[in-house]
Amino acid sequence: MKTLKSIFVSAMAALVLLTASCNDFGDINKDPNKPSEAFTGYLFTYACRYIPYFTLGSATNGYDPFQQEWPGYISESKNNQYGPLATTAQYSGTGTIYLYALKNLNKIIEMNEDPEQKDLINVASFGSANNQIAVAKTLSAYFYMSLTDIIGPIVLSEAFKGATEDNWFPKYDTQKDVYTQLDEILKSAYNMFDTSSSLSSNDVVYGGDISKWKKLNASIRMMLAIKLSDVDPSTGKSRFAAAYADGGMTSAADDFTYTYDDLYWNRLYYWVSPDYSGAGFNAVPNMFIVNQMKELKDNRMFKYFDIEGYKGARDPQLFPRDSYNSFYGIPFGLRNNNEVAAWNNCCCCINKSLLAMDATVPVIPAARVLLVEAEAAWRGWISANPQTLYEAGIRASFEQWGATGVDTYLANEDVAYAGGNMGLEQIAIQRWIATYMADGVEAWSDWRRLDVPYMPVGPGAIDSGNDHYPYRLGYYTDTDVAYNYDNYVVALKDLSNGQDDVNNRLWWDVKDNRKGVLTDDQCTPPIQ
Repeated sequence: MKTLKSIFVSAMAALVLLTASCNDFGDINKDPNKPSEAFTGYLFTYACRYIPYFTLGSATNGYDPFQQEWPGYISESKNNQYGPLATTAQYSGTGTIYLYALKNLNKIIEMNEDPEQKDLINVASFGSANNQIAVAKTLSAYFYMSLTDIIGPIVLSEAFKGATEDNWFPKYDTQKDVYTQLDEILKSAYNMFDTSSSLSSNDVVYGGDISKWKKLNASIRMMLAIKLSDVDPSTGKSRFAAAYADGGMTSAADDFTYTYDDLYWNRLYYWVSPDYSGAGFNAVPNMFIVNQMKELKDNRMFKYFDIEGYKGARDPQLFPRDSYNSFYGIPFGLRNNNEVAAWNNCCCCINKSLLAMDATVPVIPAARVLLVEAEAAWRGWISANPQTLYEAGIRASFEQWGATGVDTYLANEDVAYAGGNMGLEQIAIQRWIATYMADGVEAWSDWRRLDVPYMPVGPGAIDSGNDHYPYRLGYYTDTDVAYNYDNYVVALKDLSNGQDDVNNRLWWDVKDNRKGVLTDDQCTPPIQ
């Protein structure tokens, strides 16, 4: 804990130095005890702080946890603020992610590509130049992928060209071009990795293990490629096959995770934990994910959810701890606070393992990657057995959560791989379950692309004029629009209806989703 805390403190100091110095780095050892240079290791540690923005967000930015609401993972149990889907139509994260995370990673690349800087102690102490560049490119690609899958066209090819090329108004690349560039960036990074060496402890993701970074790199490429299934399947197949040959994540030991600390709190601790006296938002499991796991008799639910939590103890006679039927989620999209509160007598809670201030939370689990590979095998994109990968993905998820009974689960007739069109739906359902409380943008992307799971909106959403979950978030007025308006206007032409709203479909999202509304019975709590 102290080590991680000191890293964050140093990272903040390094960021201040970097911001203040701009492009003038001077002599590093004017005072050996007070270096005037930014250390690349600290820049990297600070950039990692933004990884959870695509799982739940930070502990300080806004409330709306769309990353877990829109895939059907969490609902509200107190304030019916977002259920009607009357959410802000803008994504406010671009400014901070570019300003801090992506800027830091870009600076790491620049410093390691500069012959006059790469061997200095503030650079070389993090690891070899090639590994630093490869890791920075890989993590950057993850951020860019997430941003484009939230809003569509983004700045990539002309990013960070202001000081070097006097380009202060960069163009927005179309999402198709972004995907092409990211595949190339990731391939170039993959070829630079050197597993004979490692990075320092400033790598708070994999502890400097380059072999795991290589697996993450190939996994991100596969996640990009699979989304081309409906818009450019031939390109998607080619890119996927190359990434698959390089080798993605295979077990829970490869999971891409993030560990919070007391300087950067877990958002769920801030919202939900009974150990935090200010908890007020009170997120709870969504009815969709709870009901699905009850139906399949999925033992992971005992790791995902708690009977007892901040709502207090439950009567063991009514709620046996080892019974699937003791768990209830709250519908998302009810009309008002009273309808939400009516569920408080029976709703379960998010598992305590996810609520600790310094919890380690999943971002991209190996289970998800194996189930992405299962879809590719189902499509004939790779020479592999979809059933084998499907079962491997489920096993990896059970391993990740420490859940028991995986063999019995796989023998369940509703889980056993059926093949055909049903096979794809089973793969999608298991990927949805396995990504619970992890990268919600990826889970949301699955729903947009595959329409799985089927998620009718609540009556509160219908009353607000929303008959489906959002397809995207809009550009943030205070940054994306205000400072680069002309290029913003051009970017809108790449969206399906040319409007900056949540009804626009992204480039790879071309299927109509099944629409529906939760019934009165679904919105009525079974225990009053």
